[in-house]
Amino acid sequence: MTALEWHVLFRAFAEFAALARQYHFYEDEIARMGVSLLEMSPYPDKKEDD
Repeated sequence: MTALEWHVLFRAFAEFAALARQYHFYEDEIARMGVSLLEMSPYPDKKEDD
């Protein structure tokens, strides 16, 4: 997945997740999907000593 594709997916997920959370719709699953999406990020994590 390219960085651009990841951004498109992230934006779509963020909009879906925000709406789903308003209605308490599959809250645990949404949280797990968010973590999974962030793990797929094409950008390295920032380290505390950076």
